[in-house]
Amino acid sequence: MAFIIAGILAAAISWVVNRAVLNMIGARVIIVSAPFVEEAAKSGLALATGSSIVLTHVVFGLIEGVYDAWDSGYRGISAGLVSLAGHTFYGYITYKIWQHYIGFGLALAGGYIVHLLWNLSVMKFLVQKKGV
Repeated sequence: MAFIIAGILAAAISWVVNRAVLNMIGARVIIVSAPFVEEAAKSGLALATGSSIVLTHVVFGLIEGVYDAWDSGYRGISAGLVSLAGHTFYGYITYKIWQHYIGFGLALAGGYIVHLLWNLSVMKFLVQKKGV
């Protein structure tokens, strides 16, 4: 059950840090910094509490998914489900690297890179869709 606490704390820490970075530096940087903040919080707290990396990511994804759905109304439901699936996947990648190499830095880097690539892909899609 420690994964629930780790996931909730990771969501809270990420929300506060990401908001601060967004306000100080701007939206473009958040695309690169948010994945690191989130992956470090989720995986770091899972490690610190001795809980499941994947389940901690799932809890985080559920919280972010509910926030996305709530924030965007009916259309946000799909965004919320994608958030849950994405964070679950990042957790799985992180866990598999951790399991194979038993190194936090490498596992964190793997989760971060996959998360970053997802964010960049979504932003590229949105830019093309809006014609910006």
